[in-house]
Amino acid sequence: MKGEDQLKQELNDFEKEKDRISNIVGQIGGTKANSNNNLINIAFFGILFALVIFGGVLKKISLEIEIAAAILLVVLKIAWMIHEAQKVSHFQFWILNSLEFRVNEMNKKVRNIEKTLKKMENNCD
Repeated sequence: MKGEDQLKQELNDFEKEKDRISNIVGQIGGTKANSNNNLINIAFFGILFALVIFGGVLKKISLEIEIAAAILLVVLKIAWMIHEAQKVSHFQFWILNSLEFRVNEMNKKVRNIEKTLKKMENNCD
C-alpha cells in the first residue's frame, strides 16, 4: 500500500507541475504576445507604406530622407526580431535546465532504490 500511495502522490505532483508549466507557457507565448507582434508588424508596414506614398507618389519627402527612414525602420524591425528570438532562446534554456534538474532528481531516486534493493537482497541471502 505504501508504494501505491507514493505513486499517487507522485502522480498528483506531476499533474500540479504540468498545470504550472502550462500556465507559464501560456503567459510567455500566449495570444497577448501574438497580438503585440501583429500590432508592431502593422505599424512597421504602415510607416513604410506612408513613406512610399509621401515620398514616391506625392513627392512630399526627398528620396534621401525616404531611403534613410526606410533603412532605419528595417534596422529597428531586425532588432525587434532579435529581441523576440532572445526571449524564445531564454525560455528554451529555462525548460532544458528544468528538465535536467528533474532528470538528476530521478537519477538520485533510482540510485536510492537500487541501493535499497541490494540491501534487501543481501539481507535475504
